[in-house]
Amino acid sequence: AGANIIGHNMRGADSAGVNVMVPGTRVESILGVARIRDFSVATEVLQAKIMTFVNQIAEIVHGVVNEYCGATNKNNGEMFLIVWRVDPSEKPAARTAEMSIVAFAKVVAAVHRSSTLATYRYHPGLQQRLGKGCRVSVSFGLHSGWAIEGAVGSEFKIDASYLSPNVTLAMSVERATLTYDVPILAAESVVSECTRGIASKCRRIDTVLITGCTSPMHLFSVDLDVLAATVDERPPKIRWSTRQRFKARQFLEAEKLRNLDLGLDMAVVFEQDPTISAMRRRYTTDFVERYNMGFQNYVEGEWSVAGRMLQQVLEYFEDGPALELLRFMKVPFNFKAPPTWTGTREL
Repeated sequence: AGANIIGHNMRGADSAGVNVMVPGTRVESILGVARIRDFSVATEVLQAKIMTFVNQIAEIVHGVVNEYCGATNKNNGEMFLIVWRVDPSEKPAARTAEMSIVAFAKVVAAVHRSSTLATYRYHPGLQQRLGKGCRVSVSFGLHSGWAIEGAVGSEFKIDASYLSPNVTLAMSVERATLTYDVPILAAESVVSECTRGIASKCRRIDTVLITGCTSPMHLFSVDLDVLAATVDERPPKIRWSTRQRFKARQFLEAEKLRNLDLGLDMAVVFEQDPTISAMRRRYTTDFVERYNMGFQNYVEGEWSVAGRMLQQVLEYFEDGPALELLRFMKVPFNFKAPPTWTGTREL
């Protein structure tokens, strides 16, 4: 994405310099935000080694996103902005939306499978600050909308950027993962574009009003139990030669082209990943149906019934969205919907 933007700003110039005073281009895109959890604590504990830590995560995020035809735009340390341009002349919008969801699920799986990142679970400093059960975690938010693609800066410094209120909304969706205690949240604007196969993997957990959004937004969780992922064995060290790197790039390009093949069902790709399957095992049909009944009563304002049903959901396991809805209905409303309730809450 960055190379195309800078190339556009250099086009037609009299020299090899970049002309920043070039209007941007409006593009439709799916905007993803990935955030490293507990980043400030990790920075304080790891000090200079934080660069290695971030780059180890970036290697996974960049690699998977590229495989599924996305582009990592910028990183400010704890946060990555990821863009999938929606161009119906190249591929259907549904395909782009599905690849964004599958890519983020694959990143979650890869992060919690990584033997390299697993070593941080036993770091004394991190254990002291975050507890014995600490682990490297990355959360994700997805939203779809327009953005202005262009170069921002001056002759001294230039950045390829995407500017839009939709970027801010994507960041707000990601921040909501902390509220609902889930790894991935997708806005309705993304899930509604997907075919039934991938849309069925997304559970509607709330309808919210987010600052900057003119209408209520349905939020969907891609349910993944990160504790169910098993760590891979540490791979043998490879001394990379130029030939090996070339072959690896050829393989990655082949995988990218395979994902663009419209004959490939993204729902099948999602289901056939063994780590994703393990992480979804506890989210049974019975669990989802029980949650949906409680959620529907919550939306309709029958909060006493919703409370009882969502308490039954917690008998399966401690589900983040169910706990959050119970907390919201209990304090200060004591499971009685206010007269002005329309099924939407401010986030």
